[in-house]
Amino acid sequence: MRRRVFCSAAGLVMLAASGAWAQNSPTTYIMGTYYRCVQGDATRADALYKEHVTPVLKAEQAAGRITAYGWAKHWEGGDWRRLEYVTGTDLDKMVDSRTALIKAIEAPEHAKAMDEFDRICSSHDDYIWASKASSQAPDAVAKTRTPFAMSTYYECNSREEEADAIVKTAYAPILNQDVKDGKIASWNWLEHELGGKYRRAMVLDLASPKAILQYWAALPDRLAKAQPEFARRFGEICDSHADYIWEMGN
Repeated sequence: MRRRVFCSAAGLVMLAASGAWAQNSPTTYIMGTYYRCVQGDATRADALYKEHVTPVLKAEQAAGRITAYGWAKHWEGGDWRRLEYVTGTDLDKMVDSRTALIKAIEAPEHAKAMDEFDRICSSHDDYIWASKASSQAPDAVAKTRTPFAMSTYYECNSREEEADAIVKTAYAPILNQDVKDGKIASWNWLEHELGGKYRRAMVLDLASPKAILQYWAALPDRLAKAQPEFARRFGEICDSHADYIWEMGN
């Protein structure tokens, strides 16, 4: 886990220094580590995380260097079995927090537990996302979670900014109304900043897997009916995706 948990602090420093994330308004960043774990032993990884990592992240949140953090369990989807994430709006503070976390879990008293975690969750994918559109204020993203969430990870072509515009202008009013009506708790549209092949992600928070499946089954048809040309164009730009349902927790 000392070698595999979280994106590297050095990479974050380089991105921050490049100015690539400069924004005129506050932006929430989400650093996510998606683990592949031995399925039968994953609950042991949960216990190790809770005992050795959660206290450090809790202290980082209390110190104001990160806004929120979480650990999620695979309920349905692909080969990622666990998800660790932290959020914040100040990149410099997030880099400091990441450095502090790495130092803490490399301490001798955690070595045996972290080696065990590495054996259980032996590979991972790191991503850094920026929230492009959301039902939540920047400092509230991922701060309060429902018991379950659905994440759809999209592969998109070079017209990604057009997809962002479609989400903001055509889809956001529908999703925001669903939040008001209590159909979903929140939604977030995320932009890839660093990591693997997925360029965008949509995250929906709901109360249960059944609620997620019922909502998601109806949503594409609703969007296509309300905005048929935008829905068609979005499907051309982001033409492949992977769906996951996560059981949320800390």
